[in-house]
Amino acid sequence: MFLLRQLLKLRPPTAHDGAEMTLLDHLEEFRRTLLAMLACLLVAMVLCFSFTPQVMAVLTRPVQDLRLGYESTLLPDGVDAADWRTARRAAQARPMLAAADRAALDAALTLRQRELADAVPLLAAARALPEQAAERYLAARHAAPVVQELYRSGAATAPVEPAPGSSDLMGAFQPGEAFMLSLSLSFFCGLIVSFPVMMYFLLRFVVPGLLEHERRLVYKSLCWGFLLFLAGCAFAYFLVLPRVLSFFFNYSQEMGISNDWRIGYYLTFTAKLILVFGVIFELPVIVIPLIKLGLLTYGFMKRTRAYALVGCLSVALVLAPAPDPGTMLIMALPMYLLYEICILFARRAEHQRQQPCQSGDRVVE
Repeated sequence: MFLLRQLLKLRPPTAHDGAEMTLLDHLEEFRRTLLAMLACLLVAMVLCFSFTPQVMAVLTRPVQDLRLGYESTLLPDGVDAADWRTARRAAQARPMLAAADRAALDAALTLRQRELADAVPLLAAARALPEQAAERYLAARHAAPVVQELYRSGAATAPVEPAPGSSDLMGAFQPGEAFMLSLSLSFFCGLIVSFPVMMYFLLRFVVPGLLEHERRLVYKSLCWGFLLFLAGCAFAYFLVLPRVLSFFFNYSQEMGISNDWRIGYYLTFTAKLILVFGVIFELPVIVIPLIKLGLLTYGFMKRTRAYALVGCLSVALVLAPAPDPGTMLIMALPMYLLYEICILFARRAEHQRQQPCQSGDRVVE
């Protein structure tokens, strides 16, 4: 109601604004705005489609790091996860190679990797036996201490994953799924890339008849909005996404469920998460211009601080990709901190508006 009352106090059209537009003129301008936003999105989608492999590599990096980190926790001290994966893949390929090819493969491995590759068949045989019989089998085969440590750690039961950097660890189960996934990924990435430009077109329609100082305010807001949008995307990618993936991964492990995530669902989930945080960080871009235009005041924002906190928690409850309280707080805390920053800005703006008035009173006296 407060915003509605303030909107009703907006100044009437002046000579600077030009002739007042009719309803049909507004609808025509709105149609042009939507077409401009759509064209911007399509151009961004085409550009992102040409970089789909690179974008996919970036988005799948967190889940690959998660899987590599999980396997590292199972390995005994002194065994590197990357060496262990290389050794397991080499051990799987050895039986299918000729003697000369096996020798060439072993020559390409490091000494540690060859030692681990030799341990893989022993561990596979030990897993087929009961626990006590497996230990006796390894002792009878004079297995190296690292082999026995690998058996006891449980790392030998983990599935062999593709090399880090590839997205083949999650499969496509339909012939056209990879292509449709590229289109979906291009849409989300294009939306992220073109979001500041589309916001410019939208603001140009929503705030017509601006004065010169109001235009400068909009341009500054767009610049800051672009930076804040990138900051929100980076915050989601580097901080929120690893925590969310870790929560789902560990929960599935505790339930005894394999984490063979489908590539399409994973990338859609990741793109939506990054996009949501980018939009959340746009809060100052919406609030600060309203403060500058006098639609929001410091007193009103200060009085509604508690409601803003509840609103941030409610938005986090709805949009948080993971149901744990930690992830919800990670989403709600930046929103509320941005609101507090807006309150400080409103206080500063109100103080600046009062200073000229006080100076004018002293001159009159």
